[in-house]
Amino acid sequence: MFDENSNNDEGGAPATTEADDTGKPVSPLSEEDRLLLSQCEGRIQAFGKAAADAGEAFDTIKDKELHRHYRMTWAEYTMARWGVSVSQVDRLIAAAPVMRELSIPNEGTARELVPAYREWGADSARALWDGTKEGSENKPTAKVLRAAVQSAKEKIGEGKKVPAPDKLLSLARKTVARVVKEDAAAKAEKAAAKKAPAPAPAAAGEAEKNGADTSRAPAGEASVWVLPDSAVTEFSRLFVAQAEATGRPPEEIAIEAYDVLRKHYGTAGHQAAA
Repeated sequence: MFDENSNNDEGGAPATTEADDTGKPVSPLSEEDRLLLSQCEGRIQAFGKAAADAGEAFDTIKDKELHRHYRMTWAEYTMARWGVSVSQVDRLIAAAPVMRELSIPNEGTARELVPAYREWGADSARALWDGTKEGSENKPTAKVLRAAVQSAKEKIGEGKKVPAPDKLLSLARKTVARVVKEDAAAKAEKAAAKKAPAPAPAAAGEAEKNGADTSRAPAGEASVWVLPDSAVTEFSRLFVAQAEATGRPPEEIAIEAYDVLRKHYGTAGHQAAA
């Protein structure tokens, strides 16, 4: 609440003031307006900065320019006093009537209905909201509500008569049900893609066709030969399976296998050279 002796951060005396003969700050507001400001700020503090009550209180402060008490502009007041940008507060002010009328607790969701509420009236906005709740199994989000409003705009068109509320409700329900179904299908497809098994190793002929070198490395040119990806995948699977069976780390098994191959083919190479 307003306190003549408190500082600006606590919502009391103006940030920059004129003073009377005793040095006491003088507000540019009348006593009645100071009381109204105190009441509005009390509502914001009590209900939170995102509630419909707060939006209505902010609206009163802005409309009656009660922020002049602090010798601040509207934008300075919202940020310095409440730590909220002026654009956020203005969006809350616009959404507050919709939140109040339709009992929507979330400003971000209610915001989607503001144009319909202003242009077509409360009954039309309520029909769109009810249809959205029915189409989403009572789990409405800003996204599906936006789709319902957009569908209604396309249906109405420029200069055409707004459909009756029951028709808007039906349109919103069908639109939202379709969007929800499409979203569910997209999520299922994404989940299936994550669980899909790795592609089987390519056959030698197919690997050669794709440009992979499946022949053994030419003598003296081992450094330019690269193990095909399919072979790397198969070796990795083998090492992991062996690790699970023995309880050893797959890296240890891979190094052990490499040592065996190196010893075997190193010996064979020396014998061939001899």
